[in-house]
Amino acid sequence: MPTAKYKGRLFATLNAACMLSLALFWLSLPRTFGDEAFFIKWTSIIKKSLLGIDKKPLPNSVLYIDVSGSKATVEIPDPLYEEPTGYHHAVITDRGQLSDFLQAIAQYGSDIPLVIMDISFEDVSPQDSVLQAAIDSFPFPLLGARRLDEQHQLVPSVLQMQTGVANYLSPDNSFMKYPLFLADTLPSLPLMAWATTEGKKYNHKGLYPRLDEHRSLHKPIIDFKIRPYDLNTGNRGDTLGYTLRTMGTLLYEWTFWEEADIKRMLKDKIIIIGDYYQDKHQTVFGNLPGPLIVHNAYLTLVQGESLIPWKWVLLLYALFWWMSARAFNEIANRQSDKQNNIKSAVGRIIVDSIDETFFLALGTILSYFLFNIHINILILLIYLKFVSYILGRFVFTKPIAASSS
Repeated sequence: MPTAKYKGRLFATLNAACMLSLALFWLSLPRTFGDEAFFIKWTSIIKKSLLGIDKKPLPNSVLYIDVSGSKATVEIPDPLYEEPTGYHHAVITDRGQLSDFLQAIAQYGSDIPLVIMDISFEDVSPQDSVLQAAIDSFPFPLLGARRLDEQHQLVPSVLQMQTGVANYLSPDNSFMKYPLFLADTLPSLPLMAWATTEGKKYNHKGLYPRLDEHRSLHKPIIDFKIRPYDLNTGNRGDTLGYTLRTMGTLLYEWTFWEEADIKRMLKDKIIIIGDYYQDKHQTVFGNLPGPLIVHNAYLTLVQGESLIPWKWVLLLYALFWWMSARAFNEIANRQSDKQNNIKSAVGRIIVDSIDETFFLALGTILSYFLFNIHINILILLIYLKFVSYILGRFVFTKPIAASSS
């Protein structure tokens, strides 16, 4: 008969694999949950604010352009009659201004890695042909945004350009995961941006997507490296932080700026154009603009924080193996403690749960500090308690044979 030590090791080996699979599966889900949001928020605050571990890109590597004040109205079809009637209009980004801005970038910019327009061009405008001409002649890599409708179908675009999907998971989500693919196969805007600037390929074959042949999480949690307080809108005396300027204001200023100053502003910049004041989404760091979320998701991919490193897998497996072996031994030892009713059954559950929560919390903290990956605590704790119940109720009906000395 197998000894208790042998059975304990076998159980720990198998159960640790199940816990690891569950942790990876939970990370692949589109949304986060309450315990995750709590630990994500506070571990991030401790790491970034208290310990000062906050790796950010250089401020002069990016230029944010706001279009919230550059709007126009266009006529759209009546929703009932499906044809224009003169009574229905939509507010869109002014495509004439956007065309002028792209032409200015083309004229004065140099060594620009990428321009992202976090704007979906769904409604027809009289200035579409002008903007399309500016897009066609643009000398730098350029990406636009598409979105999915309520049926998860790609909304058509009236302009022809390379695009990525820029959908957000839930308006009331307390944190933000950004999927690499939407509707299973459509690459997201951050993924397209990563492929463009890094010059690398991706695929969606197998259990996990691959970025440059490295396995990646399906829906990585964004580590928000750039937050609203980092932005400098040009309305204060200092020039620290990341520049956020209004497109209309820049077009006006560039009419009297020195050409050298315009070139200096644009040189070597990733330029991210979008609505920074009305397009906002809830995260554990408060309301963040959609274009800023896209950029942070892109930075997560660039810095390899969505990848699944083997050292991280081994760390989790070792933690889960030890916790599984500990749970097995705790239940086995209760067989000899039944006659000594020092603790009630409820008391044992509470004490064990506190211990296991502590170790899981320690695991997610180590995972985040070492690999920038959060793991879920609550679901793993529930699973471990369920398995412990099954062991105690159905497996340990008789004391397990002790190992021979």
